[in-house]
Amino acid sequence: MITRSLLVVVATLVFASPALSQFGQSNNNRLTDLADRLSRESGEFADDTYNNYANGNRNARRDVEAVMVTQQFAGASRIFYRMAVDRRSTSDLRDAFDILRTLGGSIERYNPQRNNWSNLQRLMSDISRELNYGGPGGGGGQNPDSDRSGRMTWRGRVDDDVRIRIRGGTAEVETLGGTPYSDGQPNFSNSLPYRRVTVRLTNKRGRGEIFIEQQPSRENDYTAVVRIRDTRGGASEYEFELQW
Repeated sequence: MITRSLLVVVATLVFASPALSQFGQSNNNRLTDLADRLSRESGEFADDTYNNYANGNRNARRDVEAVMVTQQFAGASRIFYRMAVDRRSTSDLRDAFDILRTLGGSIERYNPQRNNWSNLQRLMSDISRELNYGGPGGGGGQNPDSDRSGRMTWRGRVDDDVRIRIRGGTAEVETLGGTPYSDGQPNFSNSLPYRRVTVRLTNKRGRGEIFIEQQPSRENDYTAVVRIRDTRGGASEYEFELQW
């Protein structure tokens, strides 16, 4: 009986030791737990999106694109979780997270399951804070994102009134009035950090009004919002630069 008990204890320790080494630090625990939740919930989100598509009577190309993008996001989330478990370097995790955020921006264009997507956005915000403020180790001596400056330029046609939302490495245009145009061209030297920063705007070209409507903050998921108002008739070319 004693021998059997000892064997049980030894076996328990052997199988537990990888997990103990895997989650040896609280920061790693926190990031890995968040990545695990993101992987599971994004998978459920993608499955629900497909089920809604499969059960729909009249589906458009937009519905097919929503299915494909959510599946890509779920797959990327699983890889991100594996990278967190393997304790990849901070720079690798941040690069992977940038890709996740880009895929997330695509999902928002189709806006399937608004409530469920909001839950995933909150998870993404929590992960971004872990990566920016003492996330997993492995990048010894590297500067955090808080030390990374950058800039982005945007150019495109505007008619009447638009709002441009810049988050991470994406820039989404919302047409508030006038004819919508899809020729906007953002160019990033570095992704906008997922933390509170102050962005500065320089008007490069445009006959109307260009101004910063919102600075990045936790409340808007670290999004810079630029507003362009063109009060003259017809569309006009605009270009601006943001620095942080």
